[in-house]
Amino acid sequence: MQAILEHEDTGESAVTEALARAVRFLEKARTADGRWLDFRFRFVVGDRDVISSQWVTAYVGEALARAGAGPATLAPARDWLMSHSHPGGGWGFSLATPADADSTANVVRFLSHWRGEPEWDAALGEARARLLHYWDEPGSGFRTYRPAERPSLNGWASYPGSSWCDVHLCVTALAGGALHAAGDPRHRPVLEACARLLRDSQSPEGFWDGYWWHGRTYTTAHAARLLFLLGESGPVARAAWWVLGTRQPGGGWGNGTGSEAAAFHTALSLSVLLLDGGRPRHGAALDAGLQWLLRTQQPDGSWANVPIMRMPRPEEHAPWEDPEGCLLLPVLTDRNRLFTTATVVSALVDFLPASHSGWRGKP
Repeated sequence: MQAILEHEDTGESAVTEALARAVRFLEKARTADGRWLDFRFRFVVGDRDVISSQWVTAYVGEALARAGAGPATLAPARDWLMSHSHPGGGWGFSLATPADADSTANVVRFLSHWRGEPEWDAALGEARARLLHYWDEPGSGFRTYRPAERPSLNGWASYPGSSWCDVHLCVTALAGGALHAAGDPRHRPVLEACARLLRDSQSPEGFWDGYWWHGRTYTTAHAARLLFLLGESGPVARAAWWVLGTRQPGGGWGNGTGSEAAAFHTALSLSVLLLDGGRPRHGAALDAGLQWLLRTQQPDGSWANVPIMRMPRPEEHAPWEDPEGCLLLPVLTDRNRLFTTATVVSALVDFLPASHSGWRGKP
């Protein structure tokens, strides 16, 4: 892998240059109508190709908004999402799959960058309301899918009792973060319930397991972020302690269950350390991890992908207990490297001072 940087520079200028390369890569990957597409796979039901549009577009768009991308990049993506919601409301993995809480939460996060602008506050409110459609009061968390009323292709894995309709920690953490970004104080009881569920579900070692993710870094990063936003320092510190214990000799991180270091997992792990005191507390690990990311950036500005997203069989309610045997399909890779690169972009933005003009978006 060709390195972009040949010297040990983890200063602001190096981060800014890496961000510029990554942003250009993501901007070039956008389709003519404003979308980003990734995670193509062959679905077992109907034997058809599926590729993510709505979910990936919202995720990449939010990362670029945090990085200060301009209206020429962000507005077409926002407008495409607004004109392609599902007939019943909300957004999904793609136009061909049913709406879900995770994709809708990513749209809420993206739209939150226009919070306070009158022409977009109504759309943000509608998106928040649709996200709350997946709130499960008894479970104190968010389901990914609501149970379908009758069997169909769209309801194939979302029947009553399917694990796809369980409350999932990875989705609850992200959805809670989306509601926090939306800034409506009426959602405080939901956020406090999310925090209780996450506190109670944290492992003794400090990580959280996720339903849809191959490894522990994604759910741990988003759970720690929501708890940090809600003033919960204890669980964040325990998560950081676990992250430190899983760092690999070269400075990067794997998925927390034994995989080799990868950009996706390294970026998420660094984000946890930044929440827990940042450089004053974890300077050596942060600098080593940042240098690993800068050193492994591809010539085109992206980062290499690895398999990250799993699709468990609907009868598997705890897929982390049998990570290989639970699978409906092989673990999915973002083949276009968009999801991985957007994840690194978000982490790199956090390394820059909050006052750094040109790289800080709202909120």
